[in-house]
Amino acid sequence: MDLPNPVSTLHILPDADRLMEMGMRVAFTIAIAFLVLELTYLLIGRLETWMSLAGRERPGTGQRARTLGQTMRNVAKTVVWAVVLIRVLDIFGWNIAPILAGAGIVGVALGFGAQTLVRDLIAGFFILIENQYGVGDWIEVSGAEAQVEEVTLRHTRLRNFNGYVLYVPNGELKTVTNRSRGWNRLTVDVPIGATEDVASALEVCRKAADGMSSDPHWRARMLEPIEVWGVESITGSGVQVRLVLRTPPGPEAEAAARELRLRCHEALAGAAAPARVAEPARSDPAAPRPSVIPTNPAPGPAPESNLREEHT
Repeated sequence: MDLPNPVSTLHILPDADRLMEMGMRVAFTIAIAFLVLELTYLLIGRLETWMSLAGRERPGTGQRARTLGQTMRNVAKTVVWAVVLIRVLDIFGWNIAPILAGAGIVGVALGFGAQTLVRDLIAGFFILIENQYGVGDWIEVSGAEAQVEEVTLRHTRLRNFNGYVLYVPNGELKTVTNRSRGWNRLTVDVPIGATEDVASALEVCRKAADGMSSDPHWRARMLEPIEVWGVESITGSGVQVRLVLRTPPGPEAEAAARELRLRCHEALAGAAAPARVAEPARSDPAAPRPSVIPTNPAPGPAPESNLREEHT
């Protein structure tokens, strides 16, 4: 007496023909998934190359392109294999509606539990996509200036003037001031004493600014000639004369501002020195005159004129 096959009795597995058909459909689905991934990776690679060539003059463009490319690859891989898993379950006859509903509930729970992480990832993605700042840029965050060393989806690594390394989550970056884009405008305020001639001081500063603007060494580091705006403020000790220069971003901007301060100081000092030398000493008529004490005459015979006068 032949015993029934327990596998056939329990209907755990389909028959051979049905199983072969399901296997072929699964293999075809996986092959299509690999093909889609390869095409997606090819497009992402072309996008990385285009981004690197478009920003080859800026430091950190390659790192930004690689970060974006790796992020898009991970997203594409996750989406494709999730679709493949759902399709395979459907091929085997599983009811995927409860699975999708359960996955939605789990996703909502994870979203509430890890909302800070999700916020950081989304913020980092838009920072990279919009190119708000990159490696090497000087930015200001919450009033503190620092240089960007690394940008990822999760955080931004900064290094401040003292050399301290700062790790800032991207979701915490509310307002960022980028000091390394386009151009910088710097102001140089020159103090003038209350007793000095302001018009002459303005003319001296204007000549110093014109001399620096015409200097070939500094002319290449500025975008336009230096402007003398005039008196900016008045205080009890004097006035402030403001000069403005526009330069490309970077350390050259501060160097140009320091050079302008030095030239204005030397020009004002050189203009004031001859005036002090040529100015005559003024005596106050109301001031008491110093008493002159005559010196005692040397002992000896009196002059002949004096003797004659006494004899007469």
